[in-house]
Amino acid sequence: MSIEQQSRRDFLKNSLIATAGATLLANDLWAAKKEARHIGVQLYSVRDAIKVDAKDTLAKIAKMGYKEVEGFGYSNGKFFGLTPADYAKTLADNGLKMPSAHAMVTSKDYANGQLSDDFKKLVEDAIKVGQKYVIAPYMSDPDRLIGKQMAETFNKAGEYCKASGVKFGYHNHDFEFKKYNGEQLYTTLLNNTDKNLVTFEMDLYWVVVGKEQPIEWFKNHPGRFTHFHVKDHDPVKNVTVEVGEGDINFQEIFNAAKIAGTKYFVVELENYKRTPMEGIEIGLNNLKKLKF
Repeated sequence: MSIEQQSRRDFLKNSLIATAGATLLANDLWAAKKEARHIGVQLYSVRDAIKVDAKDTLAKIAKMGYKEVEGFGYSNGKFFGLTPADYAKTLADNGLKMPSAHAMVTSKDYANGQLSDDFKKLVEDAIKVGQKYVIAPYMSDPDRLIGKQMAETFNKAGEYCKASGVKFGYHNHDFEFKKYNGEQLYTTLLNNTDKNLVTFEMDLYWVVVGKEQPIEWFKNHPGRFTHFHVKDHDPVKNVTVEVGEGDINFQEIFNAAKIAGTKYFVVELENYKRTPMEGIEIGLNNLKKLKF
């Protein structure tokens, strides 16, 4: 074999190796990107079914392609009637994770400089089932009148969560965009909570119902919104519908997700055009069509 032939063979060999390496790298980067995109479903969407048979409902959710769920309804140390150990096993058996769950936190959970035992127990059990976030889903009428005090409660809850290895957050509806004590409640909460202790789960539907623009909130408070609740808005009936069947421009919002700091995209339904299971499957499939 001539020197020229040997050089040509080595060149082709090295080129093939380089091409293969580049392909593997591209595949790894694509897989990493897909892995970083957390898509889940808020179990309140199937509230009636999961209260009757949590194990069967979670199995069906996993079968349709979900890898993550977001919980609600933790009560008396149990998740839908299951102990933390049994619930964690049910999730694992179905290839599911529950990074976050909703649980009420009120002004009564921080009094006389102390967090309630109920809150501490909530965090303890959240850790047992693999949660990374404990999210307060709502604020009662009396607590809305004491926004700064609630922000302090959330800060203290956030401190405790951080020390325990999880994070604390708050989920909005539309009332947060009304003024209390001369200021929008959402502004009060964002301005008076520590960004290192308290995150926010923005429910995009309720922001639209509240006549607000999500992207403006991202710009004013970058990095504060680790979670999105993703459900569409029927402009005629003014109710929730499946992603892609309403008037919310999700793609425009998702284009700004990096500014928002969003990592988790959680499908939710409060109203139904079809069965809840059919609805969350359509929501999942339509959400996957979007770029984020």
